[in-house]
Amino acid sequence: MPSPKYKLVYFNAQGRAETSRLLFAAAGVDFEDVRFSQDEWAKFKPNTPLGQAPVLEVDGKQLCQSLAINRYLANIFGLAGKSDWEKANGDAGYEVISDVYKEIYEMLFGKDDATKAQLKKKLVEDTCPKLLGFLEKNAGSQWYIGNSMTVVDLSISCLMSRLIKMEILSTVDNYPKLKAIQGRVEADPNISKYLKNRPVTKM
Repeated sequence: MPSPKYKLVYFNAQGRAETSRLLFAAAGVDFEDVRFSQDEWAKFKPNTPLGQAPVLEVDGKQLCQSLAINRYLANIFGLAGKSDWEKANGDAGYEVISDVYKEIYEMLFGKDDATKAQLKKKLVEDTCPKLLGFLEKNAGSQWYIGNSMTVVDLSISCLMSRLIKMEILSTVDNYPKLKAIQGRVEADPNISKYLKNRPVTKM
């Protein structure tokens, strides 16, 4: 049976698609990385299930919603955890990461500078200490769950990089386990190769 043909459709940004791209990289699986500009979105939007991106196409079949896409890829690539308990704890961590991202996007698309500043302050003083603290407390000694890299580790690596880039965090040193996970992810040969060749984007 031939391998599935994968196509990932998203803006030319890391955003909600970067964990999916890292999953492909980690698994060493080829995919078509379709990127479009904000101006080109109107051309792609009518062909998406919900008028949203990202969209994953598998042999022409479409799957929407970034969390569902990542869980699907993690499961078929063996990057979701080795037991039901690991998968459940991984999902819990993944949902916490998603909660952080929700507030990041609220900040980015705030109605004015004052609103954005207020939302950033909440992220810095409340959300990140609470939710990153949860991840730090529950992370394992090497990886977030189990003894090998999973989708949660990839998501942690993306998140920590984003928080530093956006100056929400000035350092990751306050979260040594998460910092170590990020380092292990970025040192993975497949991930390292992807990061070196990744397009430079604003977001």
